[in-house]
Amino acid sequence: MNIRTRYFGWLLLVVLTGSGCKKWLDVNPKSNVTQNTLFENEQGFKDALTGVYTQMGQRAYYGKEFTMAFMDVLAQNYNVTSNLHVYNKASLYDYNDVATRLKTDSFWIAGYRAIANINNLLEAIDAKKDVFTGNNYRIVKGEALGLRALLHFDLLRVFGPITSAGPGASAIPYMTRFVMQTEPARTAGEVMDLCMKDLNEATELLSVYKDPVYGVEDPFLSFTRNHFNYWAATGLKARISLWRGDNVNAYAYAQEVIGSAKFPWVTLANVSGTLNPSRTFPTEHLFSVYVSNLRDYNTEVFRAASATTTVLTNTTTFINNRFEIANGGTTDYRYAFLWKTDGSSATKYPAKYLIDDLQSVGVGERRVPLLRLSEMYYIAAETAAGTEESIRLLNEVRAHRGQSALPLTLSATDLSTELFKEYKKEFYQEGQLFFYYKRLNKASIEGYGLPVGQAIYVLPKPNDETEFNN
Repeated sequence: MNIRTRYFGWLLLVVLTGSGCKKWLDVNPKSNVTQNTLFENEQGFKDALTGVYTQMGQRAYYGKEFTMAFMDVLAQNYNVTSNLHVYNKASLYDYNDVATRLKTDSFWIAGYRAIANINNLLEAIDAKKDVFTGNNYRIVKGEALGLRALLHFDLLRVFGPITSAGPGASAIPYMTRFVMQTEPARTAGEVMDLCMKDLNEATELLSVYKDPVYGVEDPFLSFTRNHFNYWAATGLKARISLWRGDNVNAYAYAQEVIGSAKFPWVTLANVSGTLNPSRTFPTEHLFSVYVSNLRDYNTEVFRAASATTTVLTNTTTFINNRFEIANGGTTDYRYAFLWKTDGSSATKYPAKYLIDDLQSVGVGERRVPLLRLSEMYYIAAETAAGTEESIRLLNEVRAHRGQSALPLTLSATDLSTELFKEYKKEFYQEGQLFFYYKRLNKASIEGYGLPVGQAIYVLPKPNDETEFNN
């Protein structure tokens, strides 16, 4: 019985009473609330969806390892050269190392566990349509479908083949049922087709509620940026289209988000203030995951006492080169305000997720961004018909990061170089850079001295998944 089946066999997450993340628990079968009880009213469906978001924010997944920690180690964003460092083997792509393998296996487990609970919800929702008020049936179902696509696509990006292998290469299972049986792996093209199918249905359902607002009477609708909303679904369509080489649709979807004007750029005042600085640029989030323990994770990973063995940071030389300090990079918001020092120490640490003692818990804090406005500009810049338009799109981001404009006369090669620089600056601590390398099947990863290819870009599936679901 493989890992996914074991989880399907015993897993049923339960809501005790009321709503909220704290009431969502993994329990043993003797404590299970039956599906009929869980889904007897609208609140039960909302709580079930909240539970999925809570799962996604856990340390093993988007809350830490899949974003700011392990996946950024693979992108060589941190100096972990010490043999004693907990991420040293990961940085060397030693996927047979026990500690490293536990983390990669956890991505598979966490992803399919969340998908199982989404499928459980989706199998129940249509029969209970009459328990919903207003547009909440459409919103809950739309979010669930969108999340199913997001989770499968991220599993594809990690465990699926390199893009040059083609759409017919074997990839991962795409689970659309809550079942206690294995499913054969789909091809990469089939997985992306199914992602887009779910996203098309999601955008149709979620089109009833497009405003990324907060403060409304219903808490479930109070901050749609940390719900998988219409614009998140559209942005994910752009990301998937780019991955599969469909530049026409990638550009169209990215421009739909850009043209919506729903996500205002962060300002200098937002990021430079001493009280409640917006270091993750939350107004630009299409979708972010709430992580209740984010402050603890930040301290644990970026500011712990034993810097040689646990802390993720890098040398001053690396930081200065990454942000082009010799060429005016000191004014870049991502350098000036997202790196800090403690006391008299000259060692900088990344502070994107730093939550200060005086910082209140606002609508933008304790959230890890998974889809952002800037990525839509980068996708549009990469897929635009003309170089000049691409440069203008890139300059729009640079202008809102405190950087000067690039000349409109850049060559296509220089444009690609500048776009690569932007990915390295913009997505530090977000886990996206490794996927940039993989999508383009780059022959090298900066900071790693050896050639790279499929053996590095395709993380191993869990052993029992390979053995029992071949």
